[in-house]
Amino acid sequence: MIISRHKKQNDIAGYVLYMWQIEDLIRASKLNMETIEKTVIAHYEQPDEVKQELKAWYENLVAMMKNEKIEQSGHLQVITNTVNDMNRLHINLMNSSKETAYQQHFMKAVPLIKELEPKMKPKPQHDIELMLAAMYNAFVLKLQGKEISAATTEALQVFGKTLSMLSAKYGEDQKGKLNPE
Repeated sequence: MIISRHKKQNDIAGYVLYMWQIEDLIRASKLNMETIEKTVIAHYEQPDEVKQELKAWYENLVAMMKNEKIEQSGHLQVITNTVNDMNRLHINLMNSSKETAYQQHFMKAVPLIKELEPKMKPKPQHDIELMLAAMYNAFVLKLQGKEISAATTEALQVFGKTLSMLSAKYGEDQKGKLNPE
């Protein structure tokens, strides 16, 4: 919750990836709050009121996951909406005469996206979701101790830079400081 709040304000792509990780952590805990309290919340070196806030946050996420029936897989609708908001901004940036730096960088990602797209399961709804999913899948593979090829590492670097640029634009947009025409 503390990390998610900071990421949501400063790095929207990082926020989405973090929340996907939290969803998987909740699933690994079998959506059991006792397990989450023992394995996650207890390890935070925070005052009791912060730990209570964390507990309430996790309880809310567990309830949302149950309500949305994503106990086994999938993403919370609120996170999916954020990814879709990122995509809407991406489309606006791609259609803007002012955003040539973003457009040029994204064009470097296009062949990598097209190469990866048929391999993705489930099929992403758009390029932004695909890049985020590629980044997250690489994270999971690293956690599992699996090798990531040099070509994949290169693609992830391009995706990471593109998502970083989009996150910065998203932050500007949220503050009303972006006017892509």
